[in-house]
Amino acid sequence: FTGGHGVLRFDNLRVPAADVLGEVGKGFRYAQVRLAPARLTHCMRWLGQARRAHDTALEYARKRHAFGKPLAEHEGVGYMLADNDMDLHTARLHIWHTAWMLDQGEKCNFESSRAKVVCSEAEWRVVDRSVQILGGQGVTGETPVMRIFTDMRAFRIYDGPSEVHRWSMARKLVHMAEKAAAAKEVA
Repeated sequence: FTGGHGVLRFDNLRVPAADVLGEVGKGFRYAQVRLAPARLTHCMRWLGQARRAHDTALEYARKRHAFGKPLAEHEGVGYMLADNDMDLHTARLHIWHTAWMLDQGEKCNFESSRAKVVCSEAEWRVVDRSVQILGGQGVTGETPVMRIFTDMRAFRIYDGPSEVHRWSMARKLVHMAEKAAAAKEVA
């Protein structure tokens, strides 16, 4: 499983005080520190996979003929290829922006949530369209695209589903708007 996540269950576990890392009760806070870079790692890995799916579909659309011309020359397929390019570029920009902010020393919880949602959904659309362009080959083992499609679906779930990130972002947006409104009232 490409997500690398597992489920662990501990019953009656006791950890001696000398073996506790950090402070007791601070585990969630410690885990939050790694989330922004970890989310970007997923975004980057799946961007590469979406790019591979797109490149496979593009090559197929250039060479495969239907109704007297290459698939790529049919508007419907051409539109899907163009949409793929736009989604790939958008995902890449979110990754770059968040990585730049991390390099500036920012925590980037909000930005990494935004990047995770945008990337997971955009990259999913790219792979889905690539399957569609490939037709029958998109749902077989003839190309790597079906495997990418199958594996990628989980990306929208792990490290938090899109809905949880949207909820968290909305809370932060409302909080920032309330702070700005309060500052205006004081001024």
